[in-house]
Amino acid sequence: MNRAVKHSAREASERNALRRRVRRMHASFNRGRWQDCYALLDPRLTEGGRVELASYSRGLREFKAAYGVIRPWHTRINLHLDASSNKHDPRPFAFVYLIWQDEGHGFHLFRERWVLESGQWYSRVAGLAANKPAQGPAPRPQP
Repeated sequence: MNRAVKHSAREASERNALRRRVRRMHASFNRGRWQDCYALLDPRLTEGGRVELASYSRGLREFKAAYGVIRPWHTRINLHLDASSNKHDPRPFAFVYLIWQDEGHGFHLFRERWVLESGQWYSRVAGLAANKPAQGPAPRPQP
């Protein structure tokens, strides 16, 4: 049985804003616009030099070569707007669960952490790693 969950106006607004940012991230990925994806990373990662554009772009390019475009099927957002008790990072955050399908019709799950910084949502996912080789021609059998 499904029950309707009532959210405050702020929660609904933040959820919608985050959903738009997540869509923008995956649309940029699908178009190969790595710099646009990089712009959606947490500024604490990019400004501190912990994540560099060149290595980040290379990782996304390799991931896309392995899986192709990301076709979202379902998105669930768990907001944590009061993170003041978190000793490591008191910023509001959310977990985004994305079920998606690759070009080979396989299903996958992303669990992404996003943070709210200066009124904007940013991803804390600093890269993607493919657990399979890039798609290409089938290997030839060895004689």
